[in-house]
Amino acid sequence: MEILINDEKIEFELETEKNVGEIIKGLESWIAENDNMIESISIDSVIVPFDYNCSEFRRSISLVKELKVITLTQVELAVNTIVSLGEYIIRILSEYDDSDSLTYYDSILEGMKLIYSGIVDSLRILNVNSIVIVNRKGITLKDVLFEMNEFILIYEKKYIDSEGTKKLKDLLKNMLYFIAIVFKWAVIKNILFFKDWDKTRTSSFLGDIFQDLSYVCSSSFQKFDSISKDLQIGRDRKALGDLCYITELLDEVISILKITKIMYTIDFKSMLISDRSIDDLFYEITDRLKSVESAFKNGDMITVGDVLEYEIKPLFKQIPELFEKVDNFIK
Repeated sequence: MEILINDEKIEFELETEKNVGEIIKGLESWIAENDNMIESISIDSVIVPFDYNCSEFRRSISLVKELKVITLTQVELAVNTIVSLGEYIIRILSEYDDSDSLTYYDSILEGMKLIYSGIVDSLRILNVNSIVIVNRKGITLKDVLFEMNEFILIYEKKYIDSEGTKKLKDLLKNMLYFIAIVFKWAVIKNILFFKDWDKTRTSSFLGDIFQDLSYVCSSSFQKFDSISKDLQIGRDRKALGDLCYITELLDEVISILKITKIMYTIDFKSMLISDRSIDDLFYEITDRLKSVESAFKNGDMITVGDVLEYEIKPLFKQIPELFEKVDNFIK
């Protein structure tokens, strides 16, 4: 039996393996060590499901002439998953868009679980944060994923009624909108895997990401006031949640700027926003956040509120202007 991985014949020494499934297990471990994953399997030129319980995996080695495995990196597989989920959502919507009732109930619910888990796993692999994937109504991908999970939990226990059908369509339409945005973030966040892409296309993706980040940052200004008020009335846990959100958002801003800096060889020390360079701006924000963290640990809520309101918030407000300036530079 010949074994090929990505069309290249490999030498595989048989030990105790007796069937195809046992060989696949050995290959899967070896492939994983190289940070790759199995995309497809063919036995004698026939594609078979990657399922250890399928009958093809129980086939004796002596009855197989060729075993062919195609692999992808985790990033490539995650991107392919995002694209495939988008196509799947389009098919579902085209079938049910003009209907108030659902057929194939079980498969629809399983499909929702597939979409949910596929998106969540892909975001993790691609290092894309759902809080910055946003539509113009201010709804984030994180919000839609939460609603989708709630939908699954509710309708696992009862049939999808007319209200559920409407909710399903809205969720799928929102998710389809987000798929295109996730793809752009995936490319930029994993640009080393897409280094042959035309810079005109990547600069277009970056421009869209800058706009989204600017929108999210502008929409988050109110959280500074909320944190201060919550600290005053003793709602420390909610304040901490909002503070973590702000910190997470700033991490995304810094991450995208670092990628942009490398892609376009930008000197952020010489690029000024108001009276400071971009490098100085983020050094100041990072330094103030450390002060907030220290004060929070010491229970000094007055200092936490003051630093957030009077020192970090004015710096945070400059981020949209920053993205506009960088966007103009790379165009």
